[in-house]
Amino acid sequence: MFVDGHLEKIERIERQRATLDPIADYELWYFASLMNGMHAMNAALHALGATVAEDCFAHNVPVYVRAGAEPGTWEAVIRPFGDLEHVDGADIMAIIPDALAPARDALLELETVRDPGLRGDLEITVALASKVEAAYGACLANAQAVIAKAGGDAGP
Repeated sequence: MFVDGHLEKIERIERQRATLDPIADYELWYFASLMNGMHAMNAALHALGATVAEDCFAHNVPVYVRAGAEPGTWEAVIRPFGDLEHVDGADIMAIIPDALAPARDALLELETVRDPGLRGDLEITVALASKVEAAYGACLANAQAVIAKAGGDAGP
């Protein structure tokens, strides 16, 4: 995706996220938070030129999917980093510039509660929701500041 596509998705998902109850709708609310955080990180990485912005979608990085030669077809390709799905892993951590360390750390914080909160027995509490909200806010704020400083290059 391109910077502007990520930013549009953030706006659209945030409108829906805002209608959810962080406790009663925790799974949807959490995934919206994590997904928007990754959109913000990807937009900032693209704006800095640290990753490639194009019409190619992450499948299982470094495998991406792009439109095939025939309408309605798709092809898998191995390519340089474009959109990321997660920020953990040495190869991915190595490409995240220091300017995005707060967003990276916030996303890592969100990841620490993913499996226990969705697949485990972590109690869904106001404290947990507050922790997620704080990490989410920190991620978006840092990524938005980096995009603004980089000039918000949106691609074609």
